[in-house]
Amino acid sequence: MLSELRRSPYGRLVLGPLVVGAALSLTACSPEMLLPPALRPGAEVVPSPEVTETPVETPEETPAETPEVPMDPEDTDVFDIYLGDCLTEFGADEDSISSVPKIDCAEPHVYEVYHVENIAESGSYPGETSVSDTANGLCEAAFEPFVGIDYYDSELYFTSLFPTEDGWAAGDREVLCLIYDPAGDTTGTLEGSNL
Repeated sequence: MLSELRRSPYGRLVLGPLVVGAALSLTACSPEMLLPPALRPGAEVVPSPEVTETPVETPEETPAETPEVPMDPEDTDVFDIYLGDCLTEFGADEDSISSVPKIDCAEPHVYEVYHVENIAESGSYPGETSVSDTANGLCEAAFEPFVGIDYYDSELYFTSLFPTEDGWAAGDREVLCLIYDPAGDTTGTLEGSNL
């Protein structure tokens, strides 16, 4: 194989004129007869038309839209949650919650804070059951004005975040009412949804 690759091309070039000469002698034609008509002696040479380059317009490239990457929820102190904030799933069955995963309401989320109100009670902590019942009463009363239909006619549910005994002792009386759809995540607000 290597010898074939190293063979000189001159052997092939020498054969070319010999073949043409042999063809001329066999046909008894002059060398001019083998030439194309445009190259024969006396042939009128017509210049080939000039090729001018026409600029090709390329369409403007539109920048490719980058897909929006969903935001990750941001752990937020429970005291920094306000009316209209949205949250993803959190440990609602824990004894005490200090932070919750807050997310933009335009992203899929589980909960929306639809009402915030302070419990109008002072003194020592009345107990978890009492505070929970008061919180649920506040949230139920605010449900219909927010959604548009009575809680018991709605497909939506609510839950609440309310003060613990330690929070109560520190002066916390705030109740956060959270609305959610048990069928799954929602996007945007459920205000006026009549669901």
